[in-house]
Amino acid sequence: MDSFSMVNATGSYQFKINHSKTKDMCIGEWITSPIFRVGQHDWSIEYYPQGDEEDKNGKYVAVYLELQREYADVSATFQFALLDEQGNISPTTMSVPTTHTFTSSTTNVGYSDFYERTKLKETYVKDCYFVLSVKITLKDESCTGACWDHSSIAFLHEHESFQKFREENKRTDVSFDVDGEIFVAHRLILAAHSPVFEAELFGSMSEFNQECITIKEMMPEVFNAMLDFMYTGSLPVNEEHVDREGRKLFAAFVQHLLAAADRYALEILKHACEYELGQSISLNTVLSTLEVAEKHGCSELKKDCLWFILDKNNSLSLMLSAEYIKLMQNYPSLLDELKGLAHKM
Repeated sequence: MDSFSMVNATGSYQFKINHSKTKDMCIGEWITSPIFRVGQHDWSIEYYPQGDEEDKNGKYVAVYLELQREYADVSATFQFALLDEQGNISPTTMSVPTTHTFTSSTTNVGYSDFYERTKLKETYVKDCYFVLSVKITLKDESCTGACWDHSSIAFLHEHESFQKFREENKRTDVSFDVDGEIFVAHRLILAAHSPVFEAELFGSMSEFNQECITIKEMMPEVFNAMLDFMYTGSLPVNEEHVDREGRKLFAAFVQHLLAAADRYALEILKHACEYELGQSISLNTVLSTLEVAEKHGCSELKKDCLWFILDKNNSLSLMLSAEYIKLMQNYPSLLDELKGLAHKM
């Protein structure tokens, strides 16, 4: 008989949406949030700015919760809402809690008439953006031995002992030299999260017998944060980064972490970094974030940066800067994309 565990999990996710970018989309067209994790499952939000039903004539926006990949049926209760200007849940926008069993044939469910489009624009759009929140509760999940594959290793994130497993360096079997700093880890954990690590550590070109693997062109603190994410599922948070310069430094760190995630094909970490950078776009960070988005194929983050540059309150100071001129010289296609978006305004 397969052993199993029962899990109670509740989580929330906030999807920051650029209203200017979506206002001209047609009925049935949607955008998708970065992937996020609640319980042992990956989810995303689908947002239809003109709704998804022709007979409603674009009066309502539609929102759906989608289960990303699955190996068993998942029962979840979820509720959508909009955030007000203070970043709090607006009670008048809360949907009725819905309980649904997601299966391979019904991976998404939601509301075709979630909220009136004009009211959303008038009340909740601020500086071109608004925030859509979803709360998900999963009760008494079961996971038998059949559940365990490379993706389901993240189930262990819910146990504090697993984090201590790394902190106490128990049973490590691989080490890395990153700019002179040594890190130890577990081959199976790294391979379970990253196909690149799997190939390097267990493939035909594996470095299985190498005592210490050298990692080049990466800062030690970035490599450490990447390891932390694979073991705990959490991004680093520094509460000291509250002033403008601190936020700029933290954004630069997340940019390096995104590059590392792309290098090792850690898609969930990459999406998490994209979201973090999208939330922190400012005059001080937008150009460096745009360059990172262009280098690493982050199309949604890139569009967010371009829309920010085109905003009349930002464009003059940005476009006259030496950093902007150099960026457009190095990536001339960005200038074409800027022009294309400008025609849509």
